[in-house]
Amino acid sequence: MRRGIILTALMMLCLYALPCEAASKKTSPHNPVTAQGSRDTPVSEFRAPSPTFRGWDYLVERLRHNGVSDHDLRAIYGSPRMPYFTFVPFSLRPREPASMYSGFAKPKYRQIGAEFIIRKRADFDTVEATLKVPREVVAAILVVESQIGKHTGSEMIIFRLSRLASANAPENLRHNYKLQKAKDRSITFEQVKKRGRYLEQTFLPEIPALISITKKNHVNPFDMKGSSAGAFGMPQFLPSAFIRYGIDGNKDGLISLHNEEDALWSTANYLANFGFRRDIPLQEKRSIIWRYNRSKSYIDTILSLSEGIRAEARIRTKR
Repeated sequence: MRRGIILTALMMLCLYALPCEAASKKTSPHNPVTAQGSRDTPVSEFRAPSPTFRGWDYLVERLRHNGVSDHDLRAIYGSPRMPYFTFVPFSLRPREPASMYSGFAKPKYRQIGAEFIIRKRADFDTVEATLKVPREVVAAILVVESQIGKHTGSEMIIFRLSRLASANAPENLRHNYKLQKAKDRSITFEQVKKRGRYLEQTFLPEIPALISITKKNHVNPFDMKGSSAGAFGMPQFLPSAFIRYGIDGNKDGLISLHNEEDALWSTANYLANFGFRRDIPLQEKRSIIWRYNRSKSYIDTILSLSEGIRAEARIRTKR
């Protein structure tokens, strides 16, 4: 799930990431996180990288413990296409600024959403009849996450997920603690460890999920691109969300979140799974969108934009 599972990233972060740097976000198809990118401190400054796994030894052991085969581990972390592990800085209390979404109040975004709804009317008719999720909410999410596929991210997903999943490596925790402590003397090592564990628990399972997707779809893991939080496609799902909620909307035998029909069906399926309907109370709607991206500003933007898209689509269909 560009920045809560979130594209937190992800979405997050983007973690990701997230969905925009709203489109390359971070959250719950992609959880919101704030790990930085390629200009990080090399891990060699505090530990020599492994010649076999390019410094990813901690993550390799965690993945092996979680059932990833040695063959897959060598193919990924021993490949020259996989960058060396570098220090992963993270924030203890990441927050998405409201300004991240302020641009979506512009008329062009509700116009983009309305045009999408009209162009895909037949698909949305079936989606609403089957899953009961309002079309304008699905369209709003796809607009915010990727502008209906215009901005899906160009980062190597396996690398980005691996970085986030490595946040809990002992030397990475120590280095983060040192940096955090220099800024705030009240920071404790336990706080840093808690955040590191959360990032590992959130993103470690995404790597086996990604490997499963690449095998099923016969795709090289290094060729899958997305946000800096590891989210991908029009709805900016994390791999586990793709596996759980992805739907072959155009019935071509392949689920692709870069395909408009698959993306709109999959997004609606995600929302429907948690009970999103037009007639549920507003607070329930907010709680479900919170699962998609744990950001109040994101929720406000989706709800406001969806109303704008609905109104704009009505105007256009009456012309």
